[in-house]
Amino acid sequence: MNETPATPDRVLSRQDYPGGYAQLRVSSRLAAGLLPGHGLGVDGTVWAVLQPASRQGYADCLRRGAPEPGLEPGREVAVSGPFGEPFDLDAATPRALLLADGDGIAPVTFLARVLPARQPRIKPFALFELAPPLPFKPPPSRIMAPGLPAGVIAALPLLEDWAIPSRIACPAGDVSGCFEGEVAELARRWLDIAQGAADVTVFACGGPKLLAAARELAGDYRLACQTREPFARP
Repeated sequence: MNETPATPDRVLSRQDYPGGYAQLRVSSRLAAGLLPGHGLGVDGTVWAVLQPASRQGYADCLRRGAPEPGLEPGREVAVSGPFGEPFDLDAATPRALLLADGDGIAPVTFLARVLPARQPRIKPFALFELAPPLPFKPPPSRIMAPGLPAGVIAALPLLEDWAIPSRIACPAGDVSGCFEGEVAELARRWLDIAQGAADVTVFACGGPKLLAAARELAGDYRLACQTREPFARP
């Protein structure tokens, strides 16, 4: 009996953004098993998974400092993984405070997407610490976030589309609508009036500074905390 040859993995699309970010859509049988916190190896470089489309057999991935020309639409690629330790979704509490820096955008956005679909439902609030130039133009959020300064209204576009509350901190520059300070400070302001924080779990993805700040924050408020590095190497 002849077997049908496996369809090779391919780059389906690529979009480059300011700040050195690139979003890659790759076809892969691995899409069905991806969880928030996973990365995929694409020709030996690990990309953080932004959102998988299991039925369609592809995954959108994001990376800062992505390889230059080579990973273009139509190219056959070797996709491997998944790499990295995913977040433990079963340990989430009714509310989730999500923290990310520029390298953690994809895992935290993926996490924010899946948490509300769980039963019982989990309410996420995502905060991002980004340096200009931002990879996107942040829209003013239509979702209220009590406890934050009145002018802090900049949101992540994808999460705004999904009706998931988010805000952006920009310590290094004056970006309209963004919080002028570190994301941990913004998180503290929210936690201080979050109607009791006992049911909040902190999830963080990013570099050592962000992860240390997230652990300190969780310790100060006695909250459960999960931290992940954004790119686990194969």
